[in-house]
Amino acid sequence: MKVKLIIIQALLLLPFWGFTQKGKKESYIIQGKIDSIQKCKQYVYLSSIVRDQELQTDSVLMKDGKFTFRGRVDEPCMVNVYINVAGRKYPASMKLFLENAKINLSATWDKSAREYVKNLKITGSKVHDENEDLFEGAMKRSGRDKIREAYIEAEKRRDTAQMRALTSANKNALELYTKDINDWIAANPNSFVTLRYKSMIIPPDEAGLDKFEAELDLMDPVLRSSFLAKTIYADINEQRSRLKIAPGAMAIDFEQPDKDGKVVRLSDYKGKYVFVDFWASWCVPCRAENPHVVKAYNDFHKKGLEVLSVSVDDKREAWLKAVEQDGLPWTQVSDLKGWNNSASQSYLIKAIPANFLIDPSGKIIASGLRGEHLHKELERVFGKLN
Repeated sequence: MKVKLIIIQALLLLPFWGFTQKGKKESYIIQGKIDSIQKCKQYVYLSSIVRDQELQTDSVLMKDGKFTFRGRVDEPCMVNVYINVAGRKYPASMKLFLENAKINLSATWDKSAREYVKNLKITGSKVHDENEDLFEGAMKRSGRDKIREAYIEAEKRRDTAQMRALTSANKNALELYTKDINDWIAANPNSFVTLRYKSMIIPPDEAGLDKFEAELDLMDPVLRSSFLAKTIYADINEQRSRLKIAPGAMAIDFEQPDKDGKVVRLSDYKGKYVFVDFWASWCVPCRAENPHVVKAYNDFHKKGLEVLSVSVDDKREAWLKAVEQDGLPWTQVSDLKGWNNSASQSYLIKAIPANFLIDPSGKIIASGLRGEHLHKELERVFGKLN
């Protein structure tokens, strides 16, 4: 009985193991044709290909509206076929779910269309069909597609009464749409489409993350070991890290040297309100924001506000010159390691300016405050100025 159970389990895994075992040998071919496009030499690009556990991009020359991509993928993946358009900021793009199969793509070139292409049709990819059934299918089954079309027409006519009625109807259809999506996911727990859907709905809170991760852990082992699953688990971990620096969390302590080499710790400011500002001398938006921070400091320092600036510069001279030019009187610190600054890494800083307002207990009470929003938050904390 035990042997029979093992055999049954092995057979259930065959579709997945078939893909992963042969994925290195099998390949895809995309045969594309775009009608009505101007006949000239034009490159077509295929991006977000999952190959050798990383995202890659290929390109081929299109001739008379026809092009062919050949290659392999480690696993099914949502890719973008795009064409750069002269004089247009964004390329003409077409999305499809790629797998190791013979896939046909057809479309019509139309400059009046949103993406410069219309009548897009993809055949040959089972996973693409599943993805269409999930999203476009749910739109049709819930009636939201008809409501959307009617709303566009009403908008053109400027029929506000009809637009309001359709907005109300869409609320009911949205419930049907959401139920349809959830039912599809429940019925297809081990589809790559289900996995991709999960990658789009990372929960924002700890309880949601725990439940979400538990659901992922129940999926097929091959799916859990995929590149897509690895990115989802990484996103879960990053979200957990972000919760540690969200308003309501206790601020993470750090230490950095000031311009004289003296070590300054965030915990030195415990018992005070401190505005921690991440910036750099080369950052134009940061320099534009500095006058607002200076004004906030001048207005609220006497009421108990402290400012601690952390620079992600890697050149001491440029850092100190910017401090002098912008007239920043508060404590300035930096380990001069650029984006590898240890404090900025603790606070997951990927773009600047970035900031956190911390109360006397060491709790983060606000973040991302800029311009007038900074002043209003400080008025909320300290009261309005006389």
